Amino acid sequence: MALFSYSELKYYFFGLGVGLANVTHNGLRLGLKKTIGKISQPVNYHTRFPEYHYFGQAIQKFIDAAPLNRPIKILDIGSPKLLGIYFAAKTRADLVLTDISELNVDEYKVLWEGIKPKAKGSATFLLEDARALKMPDEDVDVVFSMSVVEHIWGEGGDSTAIEEMMRVLKPGGLLVLSVPFGPQFVAQQRVGLAEAVRDTKDEKAYFFQRVYNPEAFQTRIVDHARGLEKITFTTILRKNLLAHRAFAALGENGRAAVGFVNPVLSRLINRSREGMDASFQVDYGPLYSTRDVYGDLIFVGFKKNA
Repeated sequence: MALFSYSELKYYFFGLGVGLANVTHNGLRLGLKKTIGKISQPVNYHTRFPEYHYFGQAIQKFIDAAPLNRPIKILDIGSPKLLGIYFAAKTRADLVLTDISELNVDEYKVLWEGIKPKAKGSATFLLEDARALKMPDEDVDVVFSMSVVEHIWGEGGDSTAIEEMMRVLKPGGLLVLSVPFGPQFVAQQRVGLAEAVRDTKDEKAYFFQRVYNPEAFQTRIVDHARGLEKITFTTILRKNLLAHRAFAALGENGRAAVGFVNPVLSRLINRSREGMDASFQVDYGPLYSTRDVYGDLIFVGFKKNA
């Protein structure tokens, strides 16, 4: 196994550069805590690196194979924005980065301003509900969504969002998404957080996310991505669970303070398998905890040409 298997250093140092450029260009416009956090913890969690890696590989391959007569248009549905900003900065692509939360949109608009002068591409930030995108049919070349659809509330919120992604994707276009994954399907609740983004400051439990198993992923996601071909799956699982849980136990502020260890933790903890395979150790239940253990499933496919 390579020293760093999931492009950890590439995305860590890119994120660090974005954080430093933010200080230079914007000062403390984001506030002291967030400004420091963008430097101390450029990638917010060690489990993210395999997603960045496989998403990045698939999107870069698509860009490399695309005709050179125009920039490709890439739509991000609610993902951590660092990957979209990376492609807007490094390639001649037009990124549309969306989120349901105005706070996330505004924050990353500010970060983008710090690196925009040297960017090769463009980035536009929009408030969008993934269940009802305001874009026309067949408008974008790539749609990606990193660990988002599991949070979309409503009985069929995830399925509706997939249908919307397929609607706006051009024939021949690329779809890449990921979800939490394990052997049991669970719709988890979380205390004090509504719609997966709004801090309610109470002790009530609200719907937070779905952890999919193979059957639920097929019926809720794949069956609603009608018209996809060349589909591939990659399963991400966790090893060294003691280190994984110990980091989770540090709390939000503690994890931010030692965010520089995330690339090393990724190397210790993350593993991948080709295909959809839920036969690995997990520990999660109906109430979300930062100490939960589950994997991720990465799903890649191309929309059939008419």
